[in-house]
Amino acid sequence: MPAALSKAGSAAGVSGSEAGVPVIRSGSFDLVQVADTYLDMRNWGKGVVWVNGHNLGRYWSVGPQQTIYVPGEWLKKEKNEITVLELIKTEQTTLSSVDKAVLNDTPQQNAGQ
Repeated sequence: MPAALSKAGSAAGVSGSEAGVPVIRSGSFDLVQVADTYLDMRNWGKGVVWVNGHNLGRYWSVGPQQTIYVPGEWLKKEKNEITVLELIKTEQTTLSSVDKAVLNDTPQQNAGQ
């Protein structure tokens, strides 16, 4: 379920292209089969995620948790909406899902692989 997210807005009405300025990204995706999943946040910095209006929680790249759980009950076969408030890596625009939780696996640990 890779989803491309567009800029929905930025904090205090300033451009999200400025480094260190929080940005809100939003996008949508369709599912063939509804099931529990995890959002892979390893390439993101720090922020909050919502799916279909449900607050999934906070994430931060320092870990140890690098994924956010999405209950299947909050997903639907038709269009699903996702919103991300990103505070650090405001240039990030792509979000993917994984089948299992990722713990203790930060981008710095994967850099040499």
